[in-house]
Amino acid sequence: MIKSLILGVALVFTPIHFSQAEETTAEKASEVVEDAHKKGKKMARSASDKACPIVNGKVDCAMKKVKHKAQNAGDEIKDKADDVQKKVD
Repeated sequence: MIKSLILGVALVFTPIHFSQAEETTAEKASEVVEDAHKKGKKMARSASDKACPIVNGKVDCAMKKVKHKAQNAGDEIKDKADDVQKKVD
């Protein structure tokens, strides 16, 4: 009884999985460009954080580091939201 129930549920949801469209080459390229852009911004912020104590005081740098971490987290959230939106479309 349980095996047939599981089989029935699996058969109902199987066509949904196969009916989803594959990601096109243009979409994949766009995703790669977005990821590279995000990684570049993250690296620039990191380099700025490392050079900051040399140019500015430690207090100013601490605030900038917090700001940069928040920006990196915001970029991650935006990227995940974009990925979810693309899957829905």
